[in-house]
Amino acid sequence: MRSLITIVMVNGLLFCQTGQINGTIRDVATQQPLIGANVMVIDTELGAATNHQGRFIIDNIPTGSRHVRITMIGYESQQYLNLPVTIARPAIIEVELVAKPIQIAAIEVTGETFTRSTAATISTLHVDNVEIRSDPGGVYDIQRVVQSLPSVTAATDQENEIITRGGLPGENLFLMDDIEIPNPNHFGFEGAGGGPVNMVNTLFTRQIEFTPGAFSAKYGDKASSVMDIALREGSRNRYEFDVDMSMAGIGYNAEGPLFNGKGSFLVSSKLSYLDFIIKSTGMTAIPRYNSHQLKLVYDIKPDLRLIVNGLAGFDEINIVAENDVVTYGAESVDHEGNTLVAGVGLKKLLGRLGYGLTTFSAVQKYSNSWVYNTGDRDDVWFTRDNNMIEYTLKSNWNINMGSHSLTMGGSIKNLDMDYDEWAEADTTFIYDTTNWIDGAWLVEHPTVTDITNIQPEFVFKVSAHEWKFATYAQWKMQIGNRTTLNSGLRGDYFLATDEFLLSPRLNCKTKLSPVTTIHLGVGRQYQYPDNYMILRSEKNRKLNARYSDQIVLGIERYIGTDFRASIETYIKKYDNIPTHYYWTHPMETFPDTLEHVKHWLNEGEGRSYGIEIFLQKKLIRNWHGIFSYAWSHSQGKDVRRLYGSSQPGDPPMEGDWYDWDYDVRHQLTAVGGWKKKFHEADWYKQLKNEKWYQITSNIFGVINPLADEVEVSFRFAYNSGRPYTPREYFPELRNWKPIETDWNSSRYPEYHRLDIMFIRRYMFNKINLVTYFDIMNIYNKDNIWDYQYGDNGTKGEVWQYKTMPVGGFTIEF
Repeated sequence: MRSLITIVMVNGLLFCQTGQINGTIRDVATQQPLIGANVMVIDTELGAATNHQGRFIIDNIPTGSRHVRITMIGYESQQYLNLPVTIARPAIIEVELVAKPIQIAAIEVTGETFTRSTAATISTLHVDNVEIRSDPGGVYDIQRVVQSLPSVTAATDQENEIITRGGLPGENLFLMDDIEIPNPNHFGFEGAGGGPVNMVNTLFTRQIEFTPGAFSAKYGDKASSVMDIALREGSRNRYEFDVDMSMAGIGYNAEGPLFNGKGSFLVSSKLSYLDFIIKSTGMTAIPRYNSHQLKLVYDIKPDLRLIVNGLAGFDEINIVAENDVVTYGAESVDHEGNTLVAGVGLKKLLGRLGYGLTTFSAVQKYSNSWVYNTGDRDDVWFTRDNNMIEYTLKSNWNINMGSHSLTMGGSIKNLDMDYDEWAEADTTFIYDTTNWIDGAWLVEHPTVTDITNIQPEFVFKVSAHEWKFATYAQWKMQIGNRTTLNSGLRGDYFLATDEFLLSPRLNCKTKLSPVTTIHLGVGRQYQYPDNYMILRSEKNRKLNARYSDQIVLGIERYIGTDFRASIETYIKKYDNIPTHYYWTHPMETFPDTLEHVKHWLNEGEGRSYGIEIFLQKKLIRNWHGIFSYAWSHSQGKDVRRLYGSSQPGDPPMEGDWYDWDYDVRHQLTAVGGWKKKFHEADWYKQLKNEKWYQITSNIFGVINPLADEVEVSFRFAYNSGRPYTPREYFPELRNWKPIETDWNSSRYPEYHRLDIMFIRRYMFNKINLVTYFDIMNIYNKDNIWDYQYGDNGTKGEVWQYKTMPVGGFTIEF
């Protein structure tokens, strides 16, 4: 890091004086460029008005983090915060203004710094690029950023899965520029939406919109939440380059104009470097991954735009007989895989009437794994060679009618699936327990006395082509001066299960005062069974889609232009959850056909309810903060039956409802940050020109506390511990089995962790340098991830992240 700062110092010692902000202002409902919108740099007299293309340029702006205010008659004012203005490159923004309803007061104080979609709930969170990079503990991962919301529970430190309001993994819809991506993570988990590292380049992200429930009819086939990522456009004025390093890897980013400014490009590549670190420690678990991203934009005509997106991620890991937190659950495995995303979109502007976006995309997920016994590569017991491709044609249209609007569209999706999985036959032995004394084995390999069960060879090899269809309409209307009503209806059809679904949605918000809004959202959200589940058996094609009925009620108040508070309560009811056949029916025994191992039924039910408090202060002057607290309770219905006599009429288990896997009763997150602009101080300007300071700052490098701008931030997270089912050791089987009388009857200890991050920005006349240093779990709390159960009867604790320093930088040319 010290050598990097030296290079920067040599290339540009002249203190930066002024820079530029440019961008585009559009109407959010029509996407038309707004002519004559006023853009003012706050705390200066500098400003500009947009031209006929909705574009503006403001020059000679004093360097540093600047805020701009955008105003226009007939539209709500908007502030864009903390733009990095430097001489090395202009700051570029894309802003969408919302038409202003009829005023209900002579003076209106609203949250100018907060962005909200037209159909969002109060708990919807909007995060821009600057906020993503300032989040401690987020390690520049767009999925980890939303885990500061009270509605989201993190599964573990080691993955970024989004668990929403007591739900299950894989219930979040992920979109990138309207392209649906089942799992956008390196080493993503089958049937889930998380992984260790997200592939989407943070520097390409313009805005995240995350809605944890009761979302509009535009979104479907997910039961809990939506994470909609809008990527920015590349610069249309000049070529720019970045070199950056973070926990996700080290790479480059480039952008610039195409066809004399009629278009632009963004391109990046990132390569992991953790394998070099792990090699130096002598460990054999070597994760390797790389990702590549591309976005092209071209204006075919003023009202017709071509958008091309590409994303590619490649993974590889080789683990041999490791038994630690890094490899827990896959102690001997070779794995390689890739995720490929390509999309082409056409955006058509319809003048004041609205706009439409039609996108064709292809998403491929390939996974190849070999799992071995005790690290012996000649002793394979499981293999997987799966390849899935989703082709999607989607069209969405927004029709504007003044105080009313209609959003409608549809999609056609083709699923091309190839599954090839194999597992060797497994025999359960009975062992001589003579040498099992006082809870320990006196011998390493006890004598086998009998066989109690034989699991036959598992073979799952199938190819299938299926179709999904969807259509929706969402109607927005203004009722009087205070109330806005969004009503929608969505239809889905899945050919594999021959099931047509209708999902009603309703959102209503009413202004109680100029600064206070109450919101009600209700709706049904369906999610079809996983493709893997449907193809396991012809009987599974009769599975119905699970669904959640949701009611959300909240109140929001703006305490100032940069400070809002909200309270939201919800009730969420699940039905038609797939459950194992053998939970409600007797299990077949070998050599009979073991139908129970591949057959599911829609017997499951679930419910959750809670209350969430959220306070958010945007960074305008020197500090920002988030405080969120949630109390919730989520349960599932225990559908199992005891088969002492193997009769279908046996009674259900005692205790009808049990705490679900992600039932975390109390969850609290506090995020805060303080920012100091040293470059504005005269003493610092003089200090930078001193030779002795230039020399010592190079010597001390990253521990130098001074920079043009310094930000210190923290994140404290607490939860009261999630439930789990305890296991009992059976020495005669040399195996642990869950205690089946009650599911999730125990809880892990409470979890808490403090992260602190230091960000420094250096601004020179040709180069900018941003460095960060993030210390995760700074007081080294022993948070338990899981328990590791040995066949010799031992039980060990598997930890989440201990104290872990993470550093990174970005060099901007």
